[in-house]
Amino acid sequence: MCHLRLSAALAGVVAAYGLATTPISMAAEIQQTMVVPGATCQLSIPTTNTGVRPKATGFRNESITTSNFVICPLVTPTVRSSNANPLTNGYIILSSLDGQAHSVSCTAVAGFGGNVFPPKYSTKSIAIPASTSDSFAGSWTLADFGQSSGDSIYGSAWFTITCNLPPQVQIQTLQGNYYTEIGN
Repeated sequence: MCHLRLSAALAGVVAAYGLATTPISMAAEIQQTMVVPGATCQLSIPTTNTGVRPKATGFRNESITTSNFVICPLVTPTVRSSNANPLTNGYIILSSLDGQAHSVSCTAVAGFGGNVFPPKYSTKSIAIPASTSDSFAGSWTLADFGQSSGDSIYGSAWFTITCNLPPQVQIQTLQGNYYTEIGN
């Protein structure tokens, strides 16, 4: 009977050791793309200017004379068990309403403030071709926020793009790429 208890205890120790030393396997991941309609954008500075509005095809500045600041959130999915850095890049897709070439200044921000995720800013000038059927994307990656390594933009769970939207230009969509786990 004494040997049975010793054998059971020894088996328990061996099992516990085996579980404790089993390497943790990482889940396989694939890159996904999310698309957010331009209609989710809003005026950054409230105004009574009725030339700027969300439409089914995007957020449009239908004015022929006035630019307006527009802010667009890139709402990120829940990935990597509450990861605050999900995005590998972010895009804004713009197009002309009047068939003329336009230049748009946009600033992307990753982070929300405080010491943990201080906001990082990156401003770009985006040239839109002279056509109503073509669109052009402004894109932001790690390097645009001063990161030299890693696989995602630090603080990108809070990612917005603000543009000074010229007359006769629309924001069609925003896009972001991120990795998601697909299992082992």
